Amino acid sequence: MVREQPNTRTPEPPNALSEAVDTLSLDHGASKDFAVHYSVLPANKWGIENLANLAKIPEAGPTIFVGLPRVKGASGGPARILAVW
Repeated sequence: MVREQPNTRTPEPPNALSEAVDTLSLDHGASKDFAVHYSVLPANKWGIENLANLAKIPEAGPTIFVGLPRVKGASGGPARILAVW
């Protein structure tokens, strides 16, 4: 039996444009309701998944650059992410 883990994500600041995670999905793997997807994406925020070295980025002060190609009709795709501080 797979148990749902409680949602332990830290709420983002109200002016945040995206939610970024170092995992394969915004929700944990056993999610049945995809609560994070259904809260972040309808709020017109980006969900950025599969990032590396997030722990190295300071909580305050970084600038994040997200470069992505436009793909007609797509709801997602590959991106290049760069953080500077």
